[in-house]
Amino acid sequence: MKHSTPTTTVAPVLSVEGLSRDFNIPVPFLRRLVPGRPRPVFRAVTDVSFEIPRGQTYALVGESGSGKSTIARMVVGLTRPTAGVVRIAGHDLFAPDARDTRQAMRRRIQMVFQDPQASLNPRWRVEAIVGEPIRAFGLASGRALAARVAGHLETVGLSAADARKYPHEFSGGQRQRIAIARALASEPEFIVCDEPTSALDVSVQAQVLNLLRTLQSDLGLTYLFISHDLAVVRHMAQRVGVLQRGILVEEADTKTFFAGPKAEYSQMLLSAVPKIRKGTDE
Repeated sequence: MKHSTPTTTVAPVLSVEGLSRDFNIPVPFLRRLVPGRPRPVFRAVTDVSFEIPRGQTYALVGESGSGKSTIARMVVGLTRPTAGVVRIAGHDLFAPDARDTRQAMRRRIQMVFQDPQASLNPRWRVEAIVGEPIRAFGLASGRALAARVAGHLETVGLSAADARKYPHEFSGGQRQRIAIARALASEPEFIVCDEPTSALDVSVQAQVLNLLRTLQSDLGLTYLFISHDLAVVRHMAQRVGVLQRGILVEEADTKTFFAGPKAEYSQMLLSAVPKIRKGTDE
């Protein structure tokens, strides 16, 4: 008689269930005085659910305004959902008694924003920018802090000497490397990449994407990758979710999705990806 070996299930790093977010629409002051008139509401995200296993990349794709960045802000705790649950390593991020949990999770969650020029303080030297999370979470101080900053800069392909410079002294790709170094400074497990290459030159995008993949392999990071560029998603993600007007219309592993998306909207997005054809001798 054969005995089945019990299997243990590991909780995903991120689990999103029934996530929705409403925003109030501004109305003229006099209309607000009309009794019984409900205030208009815009629903940016509607009942979205997905999860990301440890060490993998989940890509959310869709056109501008589809709700991708709103979801990103909710999963890192910057925006509270109207409905639904966000779990990080099994912990409900927005539970009524989860204030201490959110504080504990802050070090484990980081975000890389779209525009590195806007996300870096122009008045701070790089040593202060990258060192801020290290100081905030009490990970090091003094010479140990400086050594950590230098190490993170070298990890992302910059020099330790760059710590004394200001953001305006770098190119766009280098500034995004500084932003990635800052995200690594708190030693996170989960990073949200919100269009991290869309503001960069095409020649630099591949370098930053390859850096993110190398860091994921070396450090065991888990990514939520926000993008509208399916060519980038194909390179980065193991699983794809397609958002249309705040609704998750399709979800599949990357190979299955690119072999033949089922939703009409997904097919439209895929058809818009430029295709390179070999020339002929005719």
